[in-house]
Amino acid sequence: MTTAPTPPNPDTDDLEWLRAIRRKLTSEFGHDQKKLGDALREREKQMGDRIVRTQARLVPAKP
Repeated sequence: MTTAPTPPNPDTDDLEWLRAIRRKLTSEFGHDQKKLGDALREREKQMGDRIVRTQARLVPAKP
């Protein structure tokens, strides 16, 4: 049994899935950019050498 592909919704574009993730992530921090940045820097410290950087950080993570 084959089903026809769902036609694209003209009210959304190809990046809506990414925007939904961004909204969910920022809502966890009350849409506060500083809280989100602090949490991401903390996560960087936890990840250690598993993060590959191709550019220098704008704001260094504090040890």
